[in-house]
Amino acid sequence: MKDAPPIIEFDDIQKDYVTEAVVVRALRGVSLTIEKGEFVAIIGQSGSGKSTMMNIIGCLDRPTRGKYILDGIDVGSRSNDARAIVRNHLIGFVFQGFNLLPRTTALENVELPLVYRGVGASERRKRAVESLSAVGLGTRLHHTPNQLSGGQQQRVAIARALVTQPPLLLADEPTGNLDTRTSFEVLDLLQRLNREQGITIVLVTHERDIADCAGRVVEMRDGKVRRDIVNEKPTDAARALAELPAQEDYGAAS
Repeated sequence: MKDAPPIIEFDDIQKDYVTEAVVVRALRGVSLTIEKGEFVAIIGQSGSGKSTMMNIIGCLDRPTRGKYILDGIDVGSRSNDARAIVRNHLIGFVFQGFNLLPRTTALENVELPLVYRGVGASERRKRAVESLSAVGLGTRLHHTPNQLSGGQQQRVAIARALVTQPPLLLADEPTGNLDTRTSFEVLDLLQRLNREQGITIVLVTHERDIADCAGRVVEMRDGKVRRDIVNEKPTDAARALAELPAQEDYGAAS
């Protein structure tokens, strides 16, 4: 996709928060370009600006100054409603806390974004089944979250993010609630989605070993990009997983 425009363009993005007459500069002139098909990790400690950056990329917030172009659309200055429309069509979200409806099956959780789009019941089911099968949960369609392990719940969340076929997947600390083995299972899935389907993935984390699985690492500090490097040899999550000792999936239904 060399001739395709970048999916994300930040041009001197700044973000200020005003609290009790004190101005907090969360982002201090960030310029960044992410091409379609990249797997990028944004890493930084608390207060580095990475979460603010993720919120702006995800059209959940707007910059105070600067220009943000998302897949050719200038979204930085758009209204909340206009940004929501763009967000719902171009971005899938995966969060640390899974955010699944507790008394709803995996299939129904994944169907939910399509319900909001007015997709018919038979088409919803077909696409949700395909999405769950793609993340290895084709046999768990009718399990509720409390019948699934943490890793399986995160896979449902990824399937839900993918069911609308967005070109961009934003993963905010997606392994934060998971043990090492389960974390690499999720990372293996993300790497395969990026490699096989060409989905652009932007992953926010504070853990270096998680960031090392990405093909590019952007390090934030004090609201600025301190380093932006291509990772020539990203960690192969499948290989790392194979080297770990086997572990019983305690959360799975018997």
